[in-house]
Amino acid sequence: MIEYLRRLPSLVIAALTLAAATLGGAVFAFFDLPAAWLAGALVAASALALLGLPVYVPDLLRRVVFVVLGISLGAAVTPETVAGIRTWPITLALLILSLPVTMGAVMLYLHYVSKWNYRETLYASAPGALSAVLAMASDAKVDVRMVAFVQTVRVFLLIAALPGMLLAAGLSASVGAIPPSAGVHAATLNDTLIMVGTGIVSALIAERLRVPGGLLIGPMLVNGVLHGTGYLQGNIPPVLLLASFVVLGAFTGTRFVGTTAAMIKRLLVDSIGAFIVALIVCVAFALLAAWLSGENVAKTIVAFAPGGLEAMTILAFMIGLDPAFVGAHHLARFILIAMLLPFVARGMFGKAAYAGTKPAPAKKKATSKRNKKQKKKKS
Repeated sequence: MIEYLRRLPSLVIAALTLAAATLGGAVFAFFDLPAAWLAGALVAASALALLGLPVYVPDLLRRVVFVVLGISLGAAVTPETVAGIRTWPITLALLILSLPVTMGAVMLYLHYVSKWNYRETLYASAPGALSAVLAMASDAKVDVRMVAFVQTVRVFLLIAALPGMLLAAGLSASVGAIPPSAGVHAATLNDTLIMVGTGIVSALIAERLRVPGGLLIGPMLVNGVLHGTGYLQGNIPPVLLLASFVVLGAFTGTRFVGTTAAMIKRLLVDSIGAFIVALIVCVAFALLAAWLSGENVAKTIVAFAPGGLEAMTILAFMIGLDPAFVGAHHLARFILIAMLLPFVARGMFGKAAYAGTKPAPAKKKATSKRNKKQKKKKS
């Protein structure tokens, strides 16, 4: 059965994946679970991947969805949001301070409790910047599968569990399937065309400039300015938003493709433990930041949560928190990790931190060839 499904055309597999993800989102929405369409789609697609069934989401569809979500996140910005920017320097400073503490705590846990090598713990401990971390880990002398599994499980747990944890703690009142900020009112046709046009152009420019999460951040920034100044009002239709959440959840779930039962058994406990350690440290810093700045505790926790830029920004939007605040903090941490992690790796492990920095074997071969030629001439 599984072999038959694997032989199906990729578009058919994509349709089946999205159908299963939609069903998962609908089940979560039926039970009024937080972030239902995103979390339900994620759980459904992940389950199929872990069972060995083929799952696939076209990259073009993912890119389109990021632009749509970026537009919607920007549309959630209000003049009141802009007025609250004055408290951001306090929380950003504490976020920067929390980064080495979080990574250090996770590294110690994975090394002393899970018996990992320090090389793997460094990349597995990064609280976010998944794409950049995996790219750097693939160039380093580490087991990328271990790093990818821990990072993916962390994002999975945050999307699936964090909304419920906030709700249980009485920190977030949003449970419904549609984000509160999405249901204000639909934009007029003229405003919608401006939102879409500026969103597409800004996404392409941001991606061209290699801005982290550019397809999401570009439209969010431009539409955030347009809505924050009151030039535009309203958001895109909620149905389009729900479809985007399903696609995002399904795409995130496909990261578990190729995960074997042995790997799950070996790494799942390590991943959950690393997640708990990172979450405890991040929440502690978030509570301190909220107390010093007077910011909302729930949105500060999501802003400090050890998750990905796109996923956490969208999650904040879904549970009725300020996506601009959350997105700005995760973007800052993404940039810090992407810029500083190579230098940290070099400082900890020396020039051998990267596989490409040791060309000695090639030189030895070349030298040995020269010696052989010289011996032949002498003889």
